Amino acid sequence: MSEQNQVSTPAITKEQWQQIEDELSGMFACVKFNYQGSEIIVKRERKNESTTLLVVYIDGQIQGGWFTNPEDAPTILPEVWSKRTMARYKPKYIASIEKIYGKRQAKKEYPDLHSRREWFEPFFSKSSVLCRQFKKLKGLELTDAYFLKTKQANVA
Repeated sequence: MSEQNQVSTPAITKEQWQQIEDELSGMFACVKFNYQGSEIIVKRERKNESTTLLVVYIDGQIQGGWFTNPEDAPTILPEVWSKRTMARYKPKYIASIEKIYGKRQAKKEYPDLHSRREWFEPFFSKSSVLCRQFKKLKGLELTDAYFLKTKQANVA
């Protein structure tokens, strides 16, 4: 992410972020944002029988091609999806390789022995994690949320 997208935007207030986090913590959550000309929809959906996740849609969709061909993905994907990392090798395997070759030779034989794999997922386990990442996006606009509708109904 570039440095200019790291700055917090004044468009969404601190109180609104708290309301967004509270709404996304609920069972039937759906919040819509607008970011760099794309509509970002965050919904709570079931992962399995007892687990739910927050899913981030870009322009109302998640395409399988975005996972296999990152060049086909929208440019905002790394900024709005969750970054996941995983070690290439398990610690037990690393220990056995280092025991066989020694640490110095193991680095020569396996140059990526201690490296990690990175990928992006449209899933967030908690609303606080999603809000923490979205607060860093400059130019993010809140377009639709349940608390906005109830606020307008109370005013009218």
